[in-house]
Amino acid sequence: MSADALELADLRHLAEMDLGVPTSLHDYQWDGVAFLFRSTGALLADEMGLGKTVQTVVALALLFQGRHPLIGRALIVAPASLTLNWQREIDRWAPSITVRRVAGDARSREAHYRLPIPVLVASYEHIRFDAFDRVPLDTFDLVVLDGAQRIKNSDSVTAFACCLLPRSRTWALSATPLENDEEDVVSILKFLAPSIRNRLPRRQMRAELEARMLRRRKADVRAELPPVILRDLELELSAPQRDAHDELWFERASIARDSGSENPGTVLLTLITRLKILCNFDRVSEASSKLDALRAFLEGVGENTWVLIFSQFVKTLEWISARLTVPHEMLTGSMLIEARGEAIAALREGATPRALLISLRAGGVGLNLGDVTHVVLVDRWWNPAVETQAIYRAHRFDREAPLHVVRFLVQDTIEERIAHVLEHKRQLFEQVVESVDSASYHFTRGELLQILELDPEDLPRALGKRR
Repeated sequence: MSADALELADLRHLAEMDLGVPTSLHDYQWDGVAFLFRSTGALLADEMGLGKTVQTVVALALLFQGRHPLIGRALIVAPASLTLNWQREIDRWAPSITVRRVAGDARSREAHYRLPIPVLVASYEHIRFDAFDRVPLDTFDLVVLDGAQRIKNSDSVTAFACCLLPRSRTWALSATPLENDEEDVVSILKFLAPSIRNRLPRRQMRAELEARMLRRRKADVRAELPPVILRDLELELSAPQRDAHDELWFERASIARDSGSENPGTVLLTLITRLKILCNFDRVSEASSKLDALRAFLEGVGENTWVLIFSQFVKTLEWISARLTVPHEMLTGSMLIEARGEAIAALREGATPRALLISLRAGGVGLNLGDVTHVVLVDRWWNPAVETQAIYRAHRFDREAPLHVVRFLVQDTIEERIAHVLEHKRQLFEQVVESVDSASYHFTRGELLQILELDPEDLPRALGKRR
């Protein structure tokens, strides 16, 4: 039976009865399964936390189903930190399908491509090197790109390598298909439909995207998901922190003028980073109003709670870890995938309350932590989408209880100025992303100057003239 001939009810019956899907999906997810199943070129752009992975796995299993399957082999390309997660999700949701991760040296990886393994999971880094001469022609019937924004630069080697992969069906997954400008979307569209030109008029680009994209937001399916209860906790700096912060703040202009750096962005970001770390803790006095608030918070959450604690600074997490008394583990971007899994497994076996300290960039991807009860953001990341992605690691589609999120914000400091700029950028994103327009989360030099309340004249002349 062809893909077009199967109705949604047929797909659900096949998956639940014949494939043994362990739990029922939400209605919106079945719509996503049908969308992928019927598409030869599809972009699933659901907001983070709505279950793009499980929708893809179930649709994949349906294509393998029956005496005359619609595909014989599939390749999933994902960030390296997600490859193990993909293997586990396929084992969970489609246990009848054999799946292997591509690993090892060049010869071992080539063997994986040539062996008749139904589903392979490879990293973008491997595909970047292997697509040119190690992947045989007509190897795969379906190629799935997870985190498809990785090919947003159509001139990059990674994008070119992905486009070289042999396939008759193409699926792309991304909650943020547009990160900086419209060319991000065009590159993904060219992967889905190679006949599309490099540059498209905006109206045609939107039409091409609408024909291939399915996007649902949590607001669209809120009746099927528990709420996120967000609370901003405003704090005051301790006296030693205030003295150190204000001393650096009042010296910022002279520090910038005397820096001698040729890169104005580096000068400004270094100043902001130093001020932000002082808002977290003071190395000299060992004072930290955020640590005091975190200790009080953990004492009040009660038993049977699991708390994620995010910071953008690994040094902050290490400093906090040395001073926490509750059972906890730490996860950073420098850890190997297996070590991350061991940290999470150890945490699940510990006493409660318990905590997992995570760097924002490491915890924003590759984790499904639906049993978390609380999330604490110790400091703010430059990009609101990264914060949201981190939170949604715990706010998953199979969650039953509300998720409590607390964001620390120190009053009358650099943090308030950053929060103001972030809110403006968040509003801009909400206004334009759903209409496939451009939105940027990169801080311009003007915005950095605004945060520091500096004028271009406060920089050395060579820096002030740079754009």
